[in-house]
Amino acid sequence: MANENSNILTAEQEMKLRQPIEDYVGKIQKKVDKLRVDGTDRVVEIQNLMDSIKRDRTLTKGEKESRLAKCKTELEAAKAVEAKNKDEVSKLITDAENYLKAHFDKDYYQAVKASCAAEKAAAKARHQQKVAELEKEHKATMAKLSDHQEIKDENYVYKNRIFDAKMTMEKEFQEAKDRRHAAFSYRYHLIDLLRM
Repeated sequence: MANENSNILTAEQEMKLRQPIEDYVGKIQKKVDKLRVDGTDRVVEIQNLMDSIKRDRTLTKGEKESRLAKCKTELEAAKAVEAKNKDEVSKLITDAENYLKAHFDKDYYQAVKASCAAEKAAAKARHQQKVAELEKEHKATMAKLSDHQEIKDENYVYKNRIFDAKMTMEKEFQEAKDRRHAAFSYRYHLIDLLRM
C-alpha cells in the first residue's frame, strides 16, 4: 500500500509538474497577445462596433455612413498591422505547439495518468478491504441472531452497507477519471488560447 501511495500525485505535485509548461507557453502567450493588441484584437473590436452602428436605429443614414467610413479606415489600418504580425504570431504559436508536443505528454500527462491508475487501484483495494470487514461483521452479527425479523433486518442493513461501499469506490474512480481528463484537455486549452 505504501508503494502505491507514492505513485499517487497530490494536487500540488501535479501543479509542479505542469508549472514549466505553463511558464514556457505563458511567455509565448504574452508575446502573441502583445502582437495582437493593435492588429487582431483591434479588428474584432472595430467589426463589433460596425455591427452595432448598423443595428442602431437612432442614427440617420448620413451619420451611419460617416461612422462606418471612419470605422472602415481604422479597420484597414488594423488589418495591415495584423498582416504584418501574422508571420511572427504563427511562428510563436508553432513554437508553443512543438514545445507542448515534445514535453506535455512525457513530462506531465503520463505522470498524471499513472497517478490516476494508482488511485483507482488503491480505491479498489480499499473497497475490497471494506467489503471483507462488512462481511466479517455481518457473519458475527448473524451468528448471534435467532429471530426471523432481526435476521431479515440485518440482511437489509448489510446490503445497504455493501452498496454504500460500492458507491464510495465508484466516486473515487470518477474523481480519478476527472483528474485524468482535466490533465488531457489542458493541452488543448493552452492551444485554444494561443489560436484565440
